[in-house]
Amino acid sequence: MNNAPFAAGTGSGPDAAARIEALIDITRSLNAIFEEENAAIADSRPDDAAPLQAEKARLAAAYAQSVRYVAAERTNVCAVGGGLLAQLRTITATFEAHAARQRALLDGAA
Repeated sequence: MNNAPFAAGTGSGPDAAARIEALIDITRSLNAIFEEENAAIADSRPDDAAPLQAEKARLAAAYAQSVRYVAAERTNVCAVGGGLLAQLRTITATFEAHAARQRALLDGAA
């Protein structure tokens, strides 16, 4: 996974593309964790999700930092190729679907 720093004010051209690629990688990794957690919750095995929490927290922090970069560097990000941005939109939609499913599973377990 590409964990390049996401300091605002430094991304242009190839830097912005690399940062978007890193955000895609982070989101893909979070999606994998959500899939494992959701399967464990759906199968009434919530304890199986416990070992995933440290990595999920680390990835969530990296994700938040990446999203802040995108918000701060919107002009540079918009200059990135459309294919990369479409990939980011797709993976983000998957992430949101996994999060919504987990919310529903947890609401149903309460």
